[in-house]
Parts: sequence; structure tokens; C-alpha cells
Amino acid sequence: MNLIDLIQKRKNIIYEESDGINLILKYIKKYEGRKFHFKGLKYKYSGLSNEELLMQVQKEMDSMLILYRYITKVKQYTDRKGISQCCIKIIGKAGMLSRYNMLNIKLDIKTEK
Repeated sequence: MNLIDLIQKRKNIIYEESDGINLILKYIKKYEGRKFHFKGLKYKYSGLSNEELLMQVQKEMDSMLILYRYITKVKQYTDRKGISQCCIKIIGKAGMLSRYNMLNIKLDIKTEK
């Protein structure tokens, strides 16, 4: 637990990380019936359902000219009102090394409150 989680009174924090984008499907199915925020490279979307979110993520990944190596990081927690929330970060790395590269990308998905 980090300081921001402590200040915002988040509980039951679970971190999960995997290579590829299969982890996204698991958590989108888990939060079926909820709305999502999606921050792509150019545009921000809010109020997306499960199917719309998957279409936007697929469209965003298809529009890229470079083949990326994707890493998915998920943070699942319960907020102060007792509602389960989820933050998903998709990190695309252009190079084989783990150092900074200008071509690396980051996409964010969050559940709405």
C-alpha cells in the first residue's frame, strides 16, 4: 500500500501484472455492467460499456505503425464507499531494452464510480 492509497482510504488492494493484453479481458468480464474511462493516445472516452471499450482498445492498437511488446498492470481495490474499482494500464514498449524510449506508449482504463 502506498501513501495515496492510505490517504484515499482504499482497502483490499490487489496488484497484478502480465505480458500481453489477455489480462484486460479477464477484468472487463469481471466488471460487466459497469462503465469505463479510456485514455488513448489522442482521445479520451468515458461512459464506455464492455463491448465499446474492447472496440476502442482494438482500434487504438490497430492504428499504431510500430509493433509493441505489451505489458498489462492491474490495480484492483475497494474505495471508501465499499465499491470495487479497477485501474488497468497497458504499456507498449518499442525496444527490447527496459530503459526509456520516446516511442513507448501508455493507455489507461478505469472503472467509473
